[in-house]
Amino acid sequence: MVNNEQKLIPKNALIRAALIWETWVQTCYNYERMMGMACAHTFLPVVKYLYPNNKAKQIDLMTRQMEFFNVHPEFGSCILGLAISLEEEKAMGKEIPNEFITNIKTSLMGPLAGIGDTIYQGVLIPILLALCIDITRSGTGNIWGAVIYAVVMFAITYILSVGNFMFGYHAGSDAIMDFLERGILNKLLKGASIMGCMVMGGLIVNYVKVTCGLTITTSGAEFSLQKSLFDAILPHILPLAATMGVYGLLQKKWTSVRIIMLMVVVGVVGGLFNIL
Repeated sequence: MVNNEQKLIPKNALIRAALIWETWVQTCYNYERMMGMACAHTFLPVVKYLYPNNKAKQIDLMTRQMEFFNVHPEFGSCILGLAISLEEEKAMGKEIPNEFITNIKTSLMGPLAGIGDTIYQGVLIPILLALCIDITRSGTGNIWGAVIYAVVMFAITYILSVGNFMFGYHAGSDAIMDFLERGILNKLLKGASIMGCMVMGGLIVNYVKVTCGLTITTSGAEFSLQKSLFDAILPHILPLAATMGVYGLLQKKWTSVRIIMLMVVVGVVGGLFNIL
């Protein structure tokens, strides 16, 4: 961790680096380096303060930061802050091997990618989308749901990303490794997974519509399988079955295109024969 009394990088340069990371991190992917170019881009505001009169060391640092890297943008931003902190210590004369900085980035990107993807894609985005979709559907021509979603997501991503970036810079590797080793990560992942399942269950009920159209006529009376059987025994069993069927096909490595085509065929056949 960098001593607060001896900093080479001013605060405005750090904030600019954090904003560059969040704004441009997903604009320059490639299969060889993934987010490597984004890492190097993040160092642009700070490299001139680390080695102001040494072009060779600036090139060496930027080349090192171009190596393969892939993580969740918001939760993984602390790794970039940590990398800048280590590079600053190195520039101040501390013996830090280049491989150590690379290995720290590599070892942290997997766990932080896991927790970021689970919380963001499994909990935060579905909850916010569900709320904003309901707002949009509440009236004809209501656009406030889309506006609220865009504004809230923009605020959350930037606040979380910049906050994590600065945490990584100030706390250093010891604090991050302590966070991971104390089992906090596993607890967060478990809690997020449970919350994600609850959210997906609510979304299935509200947005997956599957009903059975079959009726059985006996002694002049009609028996509707949907109303008299499925709704009476276990409401929304068909949407759940359809969702679990799609999940099973994904587990069997079906592509999304094949699944969509199958759903179209089943829907058309079921509609023609009044099964669905």
